[in-house]
Amino acid sequence: MPSNTPSPSRRRLLQSMGTLLGVSALAGCGGSGSASSTARSGPDADPPEDALTDPTHVSLRNAEKAPIVRDPGSETDESGADSEGTPRFDRWQHDLVADAERADSLAFADVDGADGARSLLAETDFESESVYIEGHVVGECYERRLCWIRWTDTEIETDYARILRDADVACEADSDDFVTNLIRIPAALNPDSVRSYGSSGGGRCRTPTGEPMATEEGGQS
Repeated sequence: MPSNTPSPSRRRLLQSMGTLLGVSALAGCGGSGSASSTARSGPDADPPEDALTDPTHVSLRNAEKAPIVRDPGSETDESGADSEGTPRFDRWQHDLVADAERADSLAFADVDGADGARSLLAETDFESESVYIEGHVVGECYERRLCWIRWTDTEIETDYARILRDADVACEADSDDFVTNLIRIPAALNPDSVRSYGSSGGGRCRTPTGEPMATEEGGQS
């Protein structure tokens, strides 16, 4: 049975939790988008009134720090890989899937949850819905839990809570994983019109009423 005693790496993280708040920005894709970031007014600030706090989504994690979702037909590598195929982690991956043909063309790494991600795409009604794909680096001892998403015809914004993973998960403080979220948006967005992507993170997820948001396990995030 796994020990309940935190590893030295995890203990250091627990001791410094009070300072682990941050904001991440997403760069535009292929030069057609603009970088954007949004900071909350405090670590537990309420979400905007127009935010969707319970979107249908699937989160995938790759311990190899490699992209999880690829578009084989794309002329550019959406992971931000260099000419030798080595991923660069100085920006987040972001993509908007707006039709079934493109959804069917996407390839997935062999990670837990990939079948669920394929099902989410297959069950999306692209006449009235879209799927936003957002990938980013996360410390091996952490997860970034999706709090909310909001959008207009020209921009998409997300917010995450940064929390420690369960104590029985082996991890190192100086190691990273790559995480990708597939988030269903109840609107048929045009990828050519979306010019800005932004994300923020830190603190806890909260509902528009200010209450801590329940986690999938029934606790508080």
